[in-house]
Amino acid sequence: MSKKITAIILFLSVFTLQDAMAQVKIGYTNPARVLSQLPEVEQVDEQINALIDQRDEELASKATDLQQIFSNYESSMANLSQQERAVKEQELMEMNQEFEQDRETMMNEIRQKRNELMAPIIEKMNTAMEEVAEEMDLDLVLNEGTSYGDAIIFFADNEGLDITDKIIAKLK
Repeated sequence: MSKKITAIILFLSVFTLQDAMAQVKIGYTNPARVLSQLPEVEQVDEQINALIDQRDEELASKATDLQQIFSNYESSMANLSQQERAVKEQELMEMNQEFEQDRETMMNEIRQKRNELMAPIIEKMNTAMEEVAEEMDLDLVLNEGTSYGDAIIFFADNEGLDITDKIIAKLK
């Protein structure tokens, strides 16, 4: 019985060793660097900046109006009864909350618009990355860093593993 177990373990070990010895071809890239080289991204940034400027103007106008209403309240506060003050303060709080909601809505709209405009560019980059990986017969392509800029790849013995420039060349 123990000879059968030993034979099975030996048999499985051979396959495990064989799999371990099979070399996995890996490459890595820096998508942020790829995107920074594309003129389409600059165009998206210009569109987003124009949208931000437009929305900032709208919010600035609302903020000025809100500030004027608050100043008017402060100057007339002495002439108001306690109940009138409470009502007016509640109105001011609601107006301020509405302003904050408008600002949050604006920020979400800008994020959504940027994602919408960037989606085809990112898809194009991903397609180029896949093509380069296939041309180089890579099994795996890693991202050099996180979306927050933190490094994932801290060391690579072979600079040939970095396929970023090949992706950029394919996109141009």
